[in-house]
Amino acid sequence: MTDRFTDRLKLNLSSTGTELTLQQLNENFKSIEKEFIQRSVNASWFGAAGDGVQDDTAALQELINKTPDYSILHIPSGRYKITSTLQIRKQGIRIFGIHKGRYRQGKGVTSIEYYGTGPCFQIGDESLPSFSGFQNVQFHDLAIRYEGTDRASLNNPFSQEVKRGYYGKGALGIQDWKGGGVTLDNVLIEHFETAFWGYESDVDLFNCTEINYNKTGIHLQNRSSQFTSLALFTLGNDTALDLNSSNGARFLASQHIKDGSSGDIPIRIDDFMNAEFIGCWFEGLSLEHRVTVPSFIQIGVTKETKNVALRDSILAIADKFRDKNDDNYRSVCDYFVDVVIGKKILVDEVGGYPRNLRNLVSFSGSSSTQQATLRSHLDFNYVDNRYYKNNGTGQALLLVEKYSNNGIEHLDKTFVKAYLGARQNILAGSWQKVHFNQISYDEMTEFEATGNRWRAKQAGKYRIQAYISTDPQVDGNRTRLALHVNDEQIAGSSAYAYFDDRVIGGPNYSALSGTIELKLEADSFIDIRVFSQNKTDILPGGGLTYLTISRI
Repeated sequence: MTDRFTDRLKLNLSSTGTELTLQQLNENFKSIEKEFIQRSVNASWFGAAGDGVQDDTAALQELINKTPDYSILHIPSGRYKITSTLQIRKQGIRIFGIHKGRYRQGKGVTSIEYYGTGPCFQIGDESLPSFSGFQNVQFHDLAIRYEGTDRASLNNPFSQEVKRGYYGKGALGIQDWKGGGVTLDNVLIEHFETAFWGYESDVDLFNCTEINYNKTGIHLQNRSSQFTSLALFTLGNDTALDLNSSNGARFLASQHIKDGSSGDIPIRIDDFMNAEFIGCWFEGLSLEHRVTVPSFIQIGVTKETKNVALRDSILAIADKFRDKNDDNYRSVCDYFVDVVIGKKILVDEVGGYPRNLRNLVSFSGSSSTQQATLRSHLDFNYVDNRYYKNNGTGQALLLVEKYSNNGIEHLDKTFVKAYLGARQNILAGSWQKVHFNQISYDEMTEFEATGNRWRAKQAGKYRIQAYISTDPQVDGNRTRLALHVNDEQIAGSSAYAYFDDRVIGGPNYSALSGTIELKLEADSFIDIRVFSQNKTDILPGGGLTYLTISRI
């Protein structure tokens, strides 16, 4: 039996060599579109008006309820007023609207206008067992926006500037409970507290989705894993992405534009494994907004997050602005990435204007798990000649591979020089730690002055050198110098290595010194201890009593 629909699709692929005119092509595709509409279940059959005045909630709910699984539902162009949640309890239904042009709004498009509370579309519900919801629901060519009056203000200054700075309190665009396989294709969602909310919503695919002017754009939690997005566009949200307690998300060629505020992070990733951003555009607020976003991306706010990769990122960061209060220059965004609790974080090549940030990477909080790697053709330095800022007391480990005409440079290696700032008394017959309380250099912020010890942030081979000067010694006095590794005991413990052991002959000044190379694991720590048979003082000064440590 001849299928006219298929035949029309094949018209321009025939082997007859017939060239079709533009008019013929337009007529063919109009016929194909008409055929598609005829094969779909149409919302107008159930009384939907799409005039923006009539309440079309009941009509669209009936459309969903009365069609079998895997049906195609067609909602013609128009404005559909929805006043309560549309419940989807079907597998694999495909909802198609009409869109024209980039912005999916205006005359000739399908616009779902929500006036209710809770979700506009809800797939499944909370009562369903894990991962047993209604799967593979698809939304195509739709605009979904909140138009009700129960509103709250966004913090985002761009949305306020363009008179779009509001969202529906407690309103969600699409909510998926335990289904997964959700597809958004050419869908616009605006002005919701959360645009898309997924719980155990795995294997979702968003293609050319636009998320604008929401309190939170995309929220994934509780094993909403294996998420894929192609050409996502976010604009003017307080938070564009909130990825939580899940595993696996891929964002390819996303555009994140003017999201965030002074108190809102555009992209939050917490208690998450394996998130990847490839070829994404990150655009900050405008210079005129005179607002600083803390960071574009924040990782591991409450729980460890690992395996986050940002590859070939483009940072469209405006020039710094002058603060009217103190006349200092501020960045519109302080940091690209802020690591709170995280490891295996990779920033692999950044382009655009990263120099306009305060710094590229920051570390916040006090976690002992703060590890990131930066690889890039960097042709500039920040004011402090580093590519990271330690804003807390945690590990703050950044490994840097800088590609230049000199080849590959490994930056931010350990180099420490600490020295004694004031005389230190050594009691007769006892071992005491040397109180290195002044720091000349500490490239990796590894020296703990309060504990008089150095702690390695990364495993490797190190060269350790100590030089200790004392007051004149009594003839025959014995002094010793030792290195201790991972030793919390003050007395009664054994040294890892003895640097020096001397007996003074005649009254004179004394010095003890030694050098050693050793291999240490990350988080290992060392301290230097001195023994004197008689009471003496260690002399202060950067050239008299010092400790240097360098990574080999």
